[in-house]
Amino acid sequence: MAVERPPIALRPATAADRAFVESLSREAFGRFGPYDRILVYALGRPAVRTVVAEARGVPVGFAMTEPADEEIYLVAIAVAPEWRRRGVGRRLLREAEAQAARETPAERTAAVALTVAQDNGPARALFASEGYRDVPSRSDPYPAGQPSLRMRKTVVATD
Repeated sequence: MAVERPPIALRPATAADRAFVESLSREAFGRFGPYDRILVYALGRPAVRTVVAEARGVPVGFAMTEPADEEIYLVAIAVAPEWRRRGVGRRLLREAEAQAARETPAERTAAVALTVAQDNGPARALFASEGYRDVPSRSDPYPAGQPSLRMRKTVVATD
């Protein structure tokens, strides 16, 4: 018997999402450092864009981006454990790419860059399946010391 999958809606984050972002960040990124505090701080910054995924009006994931030099940087993407491997992360990632395409001037190449832990196989597989490639560069470790990789994808700009 197939498990029902309610539709996923995407919407901009609001101040009311603070507790959700903090809690999910602690669960998803706690082993890397104090990302619950870091991402809640980022949530309030004007240049940071955060999209929340909802199922039946309940938040189940978020993606956070910020303009950085010649690209959009994917600051964080997280999905609640019970919603992983159901396409929520892929939807959030594609929305971040669409945002990068919308916000990049037509004369420039739109790109999304991110950092991922070397040992985060599921995230690396998702990013690779969506066309992200490793960027040969020195990647800084996470605050708790885990090695990281930088990945990047060029996206088609829309004007």
